[in-house]
Amino acid sequence: MTGVGPFETAAAWRAVDLARSDDWRVPLSAPEQDELIRATEQALKAKGPIEALTVDDFPLPTLAQKIAGFRDCLEGGRGFLLLTGMPVEHFTDAEAKVLHWGFGQHLGHPETQDKAGARIHVVTDTGARVETTDNIRSFQTNDELTFHTDGADVFALLCLRPAAEGGGSRLVSSVALYNAVLQRRPDLAAVLRQPFHFDARAQNPEDIKVQTAPIFTLHDGLVSGLYKRRYIETAQRFPEVPRLTEAQVAAMDLLDETSNDPAFHLALTLAPGDMEIANNATCFHARYRYADAVDQAQRRCMLRLWLSLPNGRPLPDVFRTTREWGPTYRRRMLAAAE
Repeated sequence: MTGVGPFETAAAWRAVDLARSDDWRVPLSAPEQDELIRATEQALKAKGPIEALTVDDFPLPTLAQKIAGFRDCLEGGRGFLLLTGMPVEHFTDAEAKVLHWGFGQHLGHPETQDKAGARIHVVTDTGARVETTDNIRSFQTNDELTFHTDGADVFALLCLRPAAEGGGSRLVSSVALYNAVLQRRPDLAAVLRQPFHFDARAQNPEDIKVQTAPIFTLHDGLVSGLYKRRYIETAQRFPEVPRLTEAQVAAMDLLDETSNDPAFHLALTLAPGDMEIANNATCFHARYRYADAVDQAQRRCMLRLWLSLPNGRPLPDVFRTTREWGPTYRRRMLAAAE
């Protein structure tokens, strides 16, 4: 491996390679589901906000070890898994948030997802639009979400209800994408390693309205991705942000073209009880535009956590002030200082 790649790791998978096995799909057994139900029922008896609940409030005598084992897949392995059979049908939407939060406590540390400090988000269509606001984010709409990253080491997206039409997910290895761009156009791979400007959507806790970071950062022998083309483009509304160059646009075009190649991305249709968990440093994910049911109670609804892993990778300093990686960076630095 040279200093700039390619990176030949388990995280550099392609969808055509996954066709040989579905070991990335992890079903919960009936006893494991029962354990989650009991833990959720116990946690629901606790007083106070959901975000005050800890692993002690959500005991999983046997399942906890299995969840902890997921970390080696998420960091150092393939970088994603699809957990099926979360018992969401036993709970209301509000109660399912406790289920999701409790599960997340056993996997990692939930991090803030917005300036207000919320650590669990409901992903549903609010009727608001990104184009007409400064602070609305794409997950609050029914828009198509092109390939992008979320925050912290991993995101955990739990499906309560799918959309009436559309809304399917796609997942792609950003490591495989980087390798592909490096092979086809090393000049554009170099551009992707240079700074881009991202609209923080008024959600950066440090009041930074435009974040500057490469799409691919090479650090400690690893390549980490941070990509939100929509927010790179909306950042252009700020006069102080440099205009995108032809090379930057060409580099993103090639990245998107490769991401959308069925040989690279995995298409996922999440059903109630499915949880998509993926490493943000090594995976991009996308969502098709969707249409909801007329009945409000049947509208598409997902619950999302951003989690820092105890075994998470070393992070480059350029991530320190980003809203996506800042909390994880600080947690990692504090742990290193202890």
